Amino acid sequence: MPKITQFIIASTLALTMCAYASTNERSQNYDAEGIADVFYALNGDPKNPHKKINHTKGFCAIGDFIPTKNITKTLNIPLLAEQNIKTQIRYSLGGGDPAASDKSKPRGMALKIEGKQDSWEIVMLNTEINFAKNPQEFGEFFAMRIPKNGKVDSTYIAKRTNEVASYRNFEKYMQNIGITGSVANTMYHSIHTFFFQNAKTKQFMPARFKFVPVNGVSYLSPDMLAKQGDEFLESDFKQKIANTPIRYKMILVFANPNDSIDNTTALWSGKHKQLEIGMLEVKQYDGIECNGDVFMPNMLPSGVEAPKDPLFETRNDVYSITFGRRQ
Repeated sequence: MPKITQFIIASTLALTMCAYASTNERSQNYDAEGIADVFYALNGDPKNPHKKINHTKGFCAIGDFIPTKNITKTLNIPLLAEQNIKTQIRYSLGGGDPAASDKSKPRGMALKIEGKQDSWEIVMLNTEINFAKNPQEFGEFFAMRIPKNGKVDSTYIAKRTNEVASYRNFEKYMQNIGITGSVANTMYHSIHTFFFQNAKTKQFMPARFKFVPVNGVSYLSPDMLAKQGDEFLESDFKQKIANTPIRYKMILVFANPNDSIDNTTALWSGKHKQLEIGMLEVKQYDGIECNGDVFMPNMLPSGVEAPKDPLFETRNDVYSITFGRRQ
């Protein structure tokens, strides 16, 4: 990259950080560009403009997505008529620190399911819900964590967390989330509500989905966690994958009439109709090269429609913007 270009990028990042450090977050209007600026102000590095600024730490794998037999008699998704669909998997930690501790709670799993005629890109977290229901809340959540004069205003964060229901509810939810010792024992969730076409009626049915580990979800006890170093997920994965594939059931959870389908902060309670539509079989470690790729949640196969909540398209736009800035 020419030096003048590097200088412009570095200067822009520095100005962005100064601007957000001196601004009251509640006065900002957070569109996709504004949220991207916040991520760069929080996690960017003027000396490394190509740095990934969220879910920076991760590793890659390859495997197959195996649709449930005859599932296309229930769902009109032609991709699921195929067998053993080649899939790229990326496991990650939340945040912008490439040296983040594996003891952190936020976890992610992203997939690229590449069929012969169609494909499906999926981005999930290890939480059922999000911390924000709209772009404004999303932007402020990160903006108020940008250091001001070298310090994070913890008092202000506590104040806003108490004032904003989305933040308050998410903090309470996270208190009940443990830390898993392996990606093989972590459940991942869509958070957003997608729409799946019924093969008989052709109607689109709202559902969230989850990838449930076949070996079950298990959390480290405080004593076990204390014995772990900051690097254990990747080595644990390599050890497990050398002996047998890691498998997850993909299960749709259909919305009940009173469930909120346009609010990613809303937990669904009670019994729900569920449908297993396939099995993800993770077979091989694949290094870290895919860390530089972008996984786009709006890349959907025929028969699946996008969520209608206020965050989904903004989320995709932010991914596109930040990926473009890294080139």
